[in-house]
Amino acid sequence: MKLEYSLGPATRSGRPRRPIEIVMTPMIDVIFLLLVFFLATSSFQLVEKMLPSGVSQTSQSASGSNALPPEPTDDALDQVVVKLRLAADQPVAELNGVVLTELSELKTRLEAISRARVDVPVVIDPQGDVPARHVVRAYDWARQAGLSRVYLAVRQP
Repeated sequence: MKLEYSLGPATRSGRPRRPIEIVMTPMIDVIFLLLVFFLATSSFQLVEKMLPSGVSQTSQSASGSNALPPEPTDDALDQVVVKLRLAADQPVAELNGVVLTELSELKTRLEAISRARVDVPVVIDPQGDVPARHVVRAYDWARQAGLSRVYLAVRQP
């Protein structure tokens, strides 16, 4: 694409002026290269301060308040891992790294999670010495809460 401009019919000497020619093709090529460069180098990830972390959970527990934990938000739930183990012949649940004081607390936490997001994957990972009734109870609580994707983790012997 060429644009031609003329600065007038003639110069002072009477000779006709040569038209000015602006070639647009190289400029358009440079614009497209810049566009491709900025698209390739831009980041489409979440800002780190918006990602869930354990720091906020430890600061709450260190404060000593008996308030309930905040409701989980939709963007904070990618996967829920429930680890079950025995401590002094009592089942202990750990929800995403947070140890729960009682197994019945797991039910209320799962209900709160289902209110935030129903399709979050829940993985129940029991240790080998946990009786099956506790594993089934945790599975039932997750399904009763309305969570649709509940899985059991198993280990090969």
